[in-house]
Amino acid sequence: MIKKLTLCSMFIALGVTLGYMLSTVPNIELVTATVFIAGYLTGWKSGITIGIVTESIYAAVNPFGIASPPLFVSMVAAMGITGFAGGIYAHFHTGRSLSGMIRTGLAGAVLSFNFAVLTTLGYVLFMGLSADKMVPSFLTGIGFYLTHILSNFIIFLIIVPILIDAVETNHLIHGISLQTGKK
Repeated sequence: MIKKLTLCSMFIALGVTLGYMLSTVPNIELVTATVFIAGYLTGWKSGITIGIVTESIYAAVNPFGIASPPLFVSMVAAMGITGFAGGIYAHFHTGRSLSGMIRTGLAGAVLSFNFAVLTTLGYVLFMGLSADKMVPSFLTGIGFYLTHILSNFIIFLIIVPILIDAVETNHLIHGISLQTGKK
């Protein structure tokens, strides 16, 4: 229990640190990949917690200021979903085959799209706009969203499978029963 809690804490610290590290680069980030890998390795329940805590810290102590309440909630929810997705994905991951890497890349794209939709909804709610303003608000940010989706597709396509494979095949996390069962 203590070892798993320590591992979860390390993922949270890594996610927040990577968020700050790339905070000046618009819509290119490593928080989503970190939370996804954390969920993959620790299970969906811990993945949700890691996602929620990571994004809560990052969004509350952001270099650009705290997010508005609806935006904050949507960001935290999106990262909770990301941790959950990583935990579920562990049961379907097929390794570093081309098809497995493409599926992982697509998972990153879908999770980034989910983040875009939820945060746009949070923005619309914060601004007091009606539901019919959702699509125009989304279209206004389409360039940012596409950058985020494409960059995470590439990160999930290349980096995420390599890191997961390295942890699993080289037993980089010792003494903790990872959910994947591949020790």
